[in-house]
Amino acid sequence: MAWIRLPRFRRAVNVFNPKLFESLSLAAFLAWVGLGSDALSSSAYGPPEIYYALKGHEYLAVFLAIGIPVSVFIISAGYKQVIALFPDGGGGYHTASTLLGPKAGLVSGSALIVDYVLTAAISVASGTETLLSSLPSYWYSERILIDVAILLFLIFINLRGMKESIKILLPIFMAFVATHIIMLGFGLVSHVGDFPSIAHNTVAGAERDNQLYGWIFIAALIMRAFSLGGGTYTGLEAVANGVHIMREPRIQTGQRTMTLLATSLSLVAGSLIFLYLMYHVHEHQGQTLNAVLYSAITSDWTIAGIHFGPTAKVITLVTEGLLLFIAANTGIITAPIVMANMAVDRWLPERFSYLSDRFVSRNGILLVGFAAVAILLATGGHVSILVVLYSINVFITFTLTMAGLSRHWFAQRHHEPRWKGRLTISVLGFMVTASILAITIFEKFDAGGWFTLLVTLIVVVLGYLIYRHYKSIRKITAELDETMLDVVPEHLEPGPNLPLDPRGATAVFFVSRFDGLGLHTLLTAHRMVGGFVKNYVFLLAGIVGQGEFKGIKALEDLKVYVEAEANQYMAFCRNEGMAATWFATYSTDRILAMEELADVAIRYFPQSIFFAGRVIDNRSKGPFHGLLHDEVSFIVQDRLQHDGFSMMIVPVHVHGIPSQPPRIELPISMSPDMELVQQEEVDKEVDKEGGKAAAQASSAAKADSIVETGPDAPLR
Repeated sequence: MAWIRLPRFRRAVNVFNPKLFESLSLAAFLAWVGLGSDALSSSAYGPPEIYYALKGHEYLAVFLAIGIPVSVFIISAGYKQVIALFPDGGGGYHTASTLLGPKAGLVSGSALIVDYVLTAAISVASGTETLLSSLPSYWYSERILIDVAILLFLIFINLRGMKESIKILLPIFMAFVATHIIMLGFGLVSHVGDFPSIAHNTVAGAERDNQLYGWIFIAALIMRAFSLGGGTYTGLEAVANGVHIMREPRIQTGQRTMTLLATSLSLVAGSLIFLYLMYHVHEHQGQTLNAVLYSAITSDWTIAGIHFGPTAKVITLVTEGLLLFIAANTGIITAPIVMANMAVDRWLPERFSYLSDRFVSRNGILLVGFAAVAILLATGGHVSILVVLYSINVFITFTLTMAGLSRHWFAQRHHEPRWKGRLTISVLGFMVTASILAITIFEKFDAGGWFTLLVTLIVVVLGYLIYRHYKSIRKITAELDETMLDVVPEHLEPGPNLPLDPRGATAVFFVSRFDGLGLHTLLTAHRMVGGFVKNYVFLLAGIVGQGEFKGIKALEDLKVYVEAEANQYMAFCRNEGMAATWFATYSTDRILAMEELADVAIRYFPQSIFFAGRVIDNRSKGPFHGLLHDEVSFIVQDRLQHDGFSMMIVPVHVHGIPSQPPRIELPISMSPDMELVQQEEVDKEVDKEGGKAAAQASSAAKADSIVETGPDAPLR
């Protein structure tokens, strides 16, 4: 897959531009629009599920209309603590990883990824059905094509950049807010006189059910309704996940955004549940519960004798449907952020941590978007199926996050003066989220919840296997570093500043850091071309990924690191009497950076020969090797060769060259004076001890041939 390269929308920008972060970062209002739509759009399916669960005991809606906002603010208060503890983003994933351990982080991150893919799928499907309900029925048969087209559009605008996508969708979000303020506000104010009778009926109903069934039944019914309406809470974690893209000061901006989100969600969800009870709303065939409510609220809306209630209802439903598309966009925005953070920790392929030239995680956007398309096609776009798959995973992350916060504040009880209040919030949040998770799994396991858990488990297992692979590669490279760095003097001091010959032959090396791979490539090239090469040039690309795109300071630290590594190469060469220099650049695109570095080297040294090293481990080579390692050196080699320049990729066999000689099956002709020399076969009569000795000698010879220019090999 390394050869696949999407076109750039523009040239890469200067990552050290002091105005870059300000131009790309989000103020609290835009962050609320971009990251809060998932939570607000849940009003289309969360509150109705809660009210359906109370069938026959609708009076309990009063308790839930109060309890939902309370629980929302408890969870959001916990996530405000997450924002303060992890201002560089990561949210529930970083919280679980840091406070509970890496494996808990893997579970939390995997659950979030699956949840966001389902968010994109269910939001688009639900939004399409909402919009098509006001059109002729024959449009309904085309809903799958419409779903796919909308998802492809969302993928496209997110590839152009997060801020651009939010600005495009901003009018829809504001239209939803305006129409629902008018609709729900009018419904509450126009029936404010009914509040005393509703309170009386609630008390009477609670007393009646207490006498008939007992208070345990009432509590269980409330908890079941809470859990079945768990979709109402989805999206609360998005702000903490994306806090690193917010404007400075990030903590204040993130917490302000969380307040906006919690307040708006509480008002909308709480008002809807209360209005269902106030207007005695019941399910009607072919209409959502919200549609029935809006019809009841606007039934007598007239101006100058003109009845415009149906029009107002349609406009409100349209904004609700369009907001669901923004919620899908939130999933496509936020899932790649989680994936990038997991890729930095090596739970996912490292390519998911890379940023495109529009500073978005392009690989993550493509994977999440097309995974959502696949789920829509597999389920036929039926919301009833998707809802079952959707409502579990987010509470896995909620529960792990609150558990991690509780553990943290209890451990900080001797150091943090305000630990009691923060621990109380964390424990309450854990109790709320864990109970909803347990009841949801119990209620929906047979209805498809098992499939969501199975998919999440598969993602967890894949993440663990990927981590094991990268861990083995790190061990191999560490062994290579230990072997090759013996060549370097303990206190490396640069020799005299040797003059460079711009017109002479020049060996140019693509390196990432001062390590065993780079040294092996240098020494091998010197052995091959050292007789006529006059200059040694090192090219280093500082890649700005998710881990570095956190602010100017992080980029400055990256620059200091890259230049320190480059100076070590130059010092090593000058210490050995070789004229050397280096060039470095910083970009989000590794291929673009290597190409531009090559252009600079050619401009200064026209007689350049390029080299790059490649670690080869025959034991770990598998069918997914190309997905886990972006072998961009082959792409750069191809493009340099098209331009007329030579590039050699130097193999480093870390576990030896395969012992079996190649099999020759075709007939071979050769010059008459050519003599094929073969190793004599071992005498079958040789005793076992002699055979073991011969095998050991052969193995030692092969090991020595791995790195011929080892610590004792002469450099010149």
